[in-house]
Formats: sequence, structure tokens, C-alpha cells
Amino acid sequence: MQLITNGQNLVVNATSIQVNVECELSGNNANEIDVSAFLLNKDNKTRNDDDFIFYNQPSSLDRAVTLSSGNAQKQSFTINLAAIDADIHKIVFVITTPSAFKLASFLKVSVDNLLEFSPTLTDMNETSLNLAEVYRHKGQWKFRAIGQGYAGGLAPIAIDYGVDIEDKPNETKPAAAITPTPVISKPMSNTVNKPVNIKKVDLSKAGEKATISLEKGNKLTAKLQWDTQADLDLYCFYVDKNDVEEKVYYKKLGSLTAPPFIKLLGDSQVAGEEIVEISQPDNIKYALICAYSAVSNGIGSFHSYKARVEVTDGKKQSVTSHLNHNDPKSYWVAFALIDFQQAGQVTIKNVETYSSPSEFKAQMKQRTGKEPKFFSRSNPTVNGVSKYDPERSPHLFKDGSFMMSAGIVEFK
Repeated sequence: MQLITNGQNLVVNATSIQVNVECELSGNNANEIDVSAFLLNKDNKTRNDDDFIFYNQPSSLDRAVTLSSGNAQKQSFTINLAAIDADIHKIVFVITTPSAFKLASFLKVSVDNLLEFSPTLTDMNETSLNLAEVYRHKGQWKFRAIGQGYAGGLAPIAIDYGVDIEDKPNETKPAAAITPTPVISKPMSNTVNKPVNIKKVDLSKAGEKATISLEKGNKLTAKLQWDTQADLDLYCFYVDKNDVEEKVYYKKLGSLTAPPFIKLLGDSQVAGEEIVEISQPDNIKYALICAYSAVSNGIGSFHSYKARVEVTDGKKQSVTSHLNHNDPKSYWVAFALIDFQQAGQVTIKNVETYSSPSEFKAQMKQRTGKEPKFFSRSNPTVNGVSKYDPERSPHLFKDGSFMMSAGIVEFK
């Protein structure tokens, strides 16, 4: 590993790298170290807020830059240089602490096993440090050691790079802010309309419902179908009669002859369909049918994949939920919420809800009464989650309600 000093640069001969930042503070501030990255254009500005990677937004829109941390003392950026958009000229790495850097006993940044840089911290009273950058130069990527200190924390640096921060320092907020109405599912009523004999129903809008009768012993089938070359994955989140919250998906295919009596019939990985069957509907209270766009797809909306979900009794009745919102920033969508609690009937609701920062913020406020703040480290928590992550799955709760981005992160 090559050791470099302030101002030095080296060519990075790799298409994918890991940038590790290690810092050690003493006393009560040991766990209050934050690292962030800014993806900058030729004007040294972020194109939009998606180009700011930090603890509340740990991945870039195209997933080319991802922040992960095992602990506060060591945090890492995984960077796919080959996938960085052409109009991004530089990635700047910043570290902030609650106390002056001169009190840190240890600080270094390294790139895989290629190079290592430890800035001089003696007499550094600043709490923010422009640590290093990876930048384009004549068709190559290069790493430059910087080690430049800033006063004022992370917010001023983010603003300087063009990030639109809601809680800007010394700004007065409008007296009455308008909160968008969330598209959050509420527990479904046990009062259902009289069953009707339907052959085929298309639910084209979120909130629309259909009820089908289900003869005893019949299976219920949910099919995720798409018409493009993309790797989409079908998930069935469920609450069983014992109030167990679980899921069936490509890593846990389930079973039709043993609990949960739900099974995913294979992982397609190409254009086509994936199918979930429920052999004993009376064992289930609620099921949430969702789809995930695998990392290999890059940016692309579910609408562009021409994705839809069909729920059928396998005989004469089927209900199809379509997607109408073209959002390339969403990697998760909840299609249909199925209520099994009325004997002999199944109510299918088109919920069409996408993962996004605004959806997470709105649902969090509806569930907790508190709105998560951009830089807050004491945000409200639902299901142990307080920060938006585009890779977090939805979560279906015991009461039949659900929340996007409240589940776990599990890359395919």
C-alpha cells in the first residue's frame, strides 16, 4: 500500500473501489463521526440532492456510490467508477466530528489496498474536513489527498456544493408548511361488499378494491408479469393467523404443504413472470404483494418495465393491478394488499405505493406524529428504522397496514 500526503494524487486503475474512512475520537463523542460524499459536476456543484451521500441518504440514485458502516470508527464507500454518470467529474469525501479534529487520536482514508492518506491534525480546530477526492483526468480516475478543514459542521459544506437543505442554518421556516398527503395503507375494514361473480377486473388506480369469492380448498395465485429485459423480484409479505410477520421471496421460497402455506415458484431473472401461490388462505390474515428492482437493472421505473400483478383464484376470477407512475428513483413498489379475514371472500386493494424519500417522510409523520429532519440524529423510529434507505423493503404490520422503506436491506 502506498502512503501519500496532502496534495498528492495517484491514478486509480480499477473499475470498482472501496474508500475506507477510519477515525477515532476519545470520550463521549466516539460514536458521533459522520462521513459523506458529494458527486459534483464540472461546476463543482451537485446536480440535485440525490448527489449527496450521507447517513440519511446512503446511496446515489444509480447505486454507483453506496455508504456503509460497521461502526462509527470505520465507514466505507463502495464505488462503481464504471457506472458513474458522464457529467459527474468529481467525488469529494468529507468527515465531520462534534469536536475539533486536533482531539482525534487517529484519522486515515484508504482505497482498497492501493493507497493510504493520514492528514495532519495538529492544531486543527475545525470540526469538518474535506478529506480527499476521486476525479476524472484525461479519461482516467485519480485520487487526490486534500485534508482541508472547515468550520460549522456538515450543513455549510452541503449548501456550498449546491444541496438544497430544508433546515439551513439561521433560516426562518414558513409559518405553515404544507405536508403532502401520504399514500399509506390503513387497516382494511372487515365490512366487505357483497361478493360478486367477476371474470376479470382491472384496478388501474391506487385505492381501488375488488372482492372475489373463494371456494374452500382453492388456491390463490399472485403473478408478477413484465415485458422487458429486467430482473424483477416478487415478494409476498404476510401476517398469518398467529400474527407472525414474515415474507416469501427468492431466498425463502416457502411451502404449500407446511407453514406458511405460501410458495414462490422460482426466480425468473429475465423478462417474464414470477408466481406466488397460497394454498391455505385461511392461514393468512393479510398479504402484501410487492416487487423489487434488482441492483443490476440500474435506473428504471416499474412503469417502464410494463409491470403488473394479477391475483386469481385459478378458475374464473382475476384482479389485475397496474402501475401508472413513472418513477426511476423507486426500487420498491407495493402492488396489492389482500385481506383474507372474511370467510370465503378475499378483498384485493390496489395500493400502488413506491419507495421514495417523500413517501418515507410522509408515512413516518403519519405513524409517529413527527417528521424526520434532514440532519437530525434523533429522528422518530418505526420498526427500528429512522432513516430513509432506497434499498429498504416495505413492511407489513399485524393490523394490515404497511410502510415503505421500513423493512430490511438485502441486496440480491
